[in-house]
Amino acid sequence: MFAGSSLRQGSGRCPYKKALKARTGFRIPQGPLPAYKPDRRETFNLGPTGTALDLIEYGAVQPEEALQQALAATRERPKADPGLAAWTRFAVDRYLEGRPPGLLPVDCAWVVVTSLGKADTRGAKRYEQCVWGRPYISADGCIRELCVPVARYVASADRARHDIVDPTERADLAAAAHVVSLGEPYRLPAPHRWSQGAEPAHDVGDAARRRPAEVRITEVSCLDGQRFELLRESPGEVAERYTAYGAPELTKAVIGGGFLPGFDCEDCKYAPSCPALSRIGGILGIEDRTKPRRIWSVTNGRSYMGRPGHDEGCPARERLRRLRLPDPEGRALTPQVIRGHAVHEWIQRHHETHPGTACRPENAPDGRSSWSAGRWMVPEEQAELGARMIAAHARHCPYKLSTVHEVIHERTLVLHDISADVLVLAKTDMIYRDGPSWVYRETKTDARRNPPPEDADIFRARPQLALAVLLSTSPVLNDDASAARVELEVLSPAGARLTIIDPLAPENRDAARRVIHELATDWHADADAPARPGRHCRSCEMAVWCRPAPPADAAAAPTSSAPKG
Repeated sequence: MFAGSSLRQGSGRCPYKKALKARTGFRIPQGPLPAYKPDRRETFNLGPTGTALDLIEYGAVQPEEALQQALAATRERPKADPGLAAWTRFAVDRYLEGRPPGLLPVDCAWVVVTSLGKADTRGAKRYEQCVWGRPYISADGCIRELCVPVARYVASADRARHDIVDPTERADLAAAAHVVSLGEPYRLPAPHRWSQGAEPAHDVGDAARRRPAEVRITEVSCLDGQRFELLRESPGEVAERYTAYGAPELTKAVIGGGFLPGFDCEDCKYAPSCPALSRIGGILGIEDRTKPRRIWSVTNGRSYMGRPGHDEGCPARERLRRLRLPDPEGRALTPQVIRGHAVHEWIQRHHETHPGTACRPENAPDGRSSWSAGRWMVPEEQAELGARMIAAHARHCPYKLSTVHEVIHERTLVLHDISADVLVLAKTDMIYRDGPSWVYRETKTDARRNPPPEDADIFRARPQLALAVLLSTSPVLNDDASAARVELEVLSPAGARLTIIDPLAPENRDAARRVIHELATDWHADADAPARPGRHCRSCEMAVWCRPAPPADAAAAPTSSAPKG
């Protein structure tokens, strides 16, 4: 069984995991840790939304009753978090507004089944192709439309941040259209039982079996109910698109390839055995393998525990961010945040365009007007400040050192802390090879003209550096750590400052371990993620969905709804 959505292009996707998802009968060798340890809580932000819509569209259940059933506890999962419940109610309402007019929901899945007389070189005799989304047909079966609910806006201005390639060349779109065009009605197996295969659906009408004259694929925003048509083609056009773009990528995906540790590791059943994933105990200082296997990063830790001197801890904030609930008001992307991203992107592109050449101040953009770097457009009021920060980087550009011969930006480092059974992840600003070792550099922007000296407890103030110290001497980054170091580069309007930390110094390692343990231990033990309201709510982008429990009844949640989009 293979879903065309797995072909969606993007950074950080593991080729081997794609192949593993297709080979549902593949058995993972038993090791000291279970292959799969899922979080019993919902991990998909549109999971309850889909359950509620199934009840509404296929079971004729009234929306309120459907929502209550979708959000209630079952034998497989606990009751939905209050924040997830608020988002689900909002999402269901908006999706129902955006359903295709004049079409009927189909209570089955379209699946393309290919049966072979004998096993092929991969040992397979049967291939099943499905697609994620909600199927609809016209009364006569001449039109088939797949509606894909998305937890974001679908206006054209928003799409630039999500489309990696030209939509006409998207392999996932070609594969999905192929299934919608040629698929037969099937019942898909229950989640986590994909090895059982799909079963023909005999209880659907003739219209669902009829070959369509037109195929459509549409995204429906669960934020405002708007529709965005990705594809409207005849079966012949779909076949041409599939031959050109879908089939070649599908073949490559099923064959598999290399391993790419990253976010894909969190729910990958091969993670405990993956040869590309470093396994080290004690990074988090936690001895407990009983909890679900999850990804932890300093960002998660800061979301949960809060930032010293800035805001208070809020477990619900980390939980809702982990669910990737949308930020409808764009509160997380302030002009200052956009400026910071753009500064990083500009420096990265210059290094990649001119490898080995040290940056110079004149390489910075003209700050007298708005400028852009990648997808980040710096507003005019931040343009000069951002340009001066980029110019300041020239003072400490790693290419100024004759011994530096490789610079990499935005590398994701992942290791498996087997003592806590947690995947520890760090997305580096920059790493570069200086002699035999990799140097780990964090680059921060500070709008103050004269930033104060770094706090004496630099690891508590900037825990990314604490994790960097621990990773710098591990196999995930350095086989030879003899020349390893951790750097903090602070860019400000007045210039740049570089702080160097020795990751081999025992006092630095001890301090780093204490900070990381404090940041992770409560998060690791928490299974409830309660909201802790405070001043930080005013700037939290999750506040729109958050529903703190009343003091008198921590198990109950207010029934107020999220603001309409």
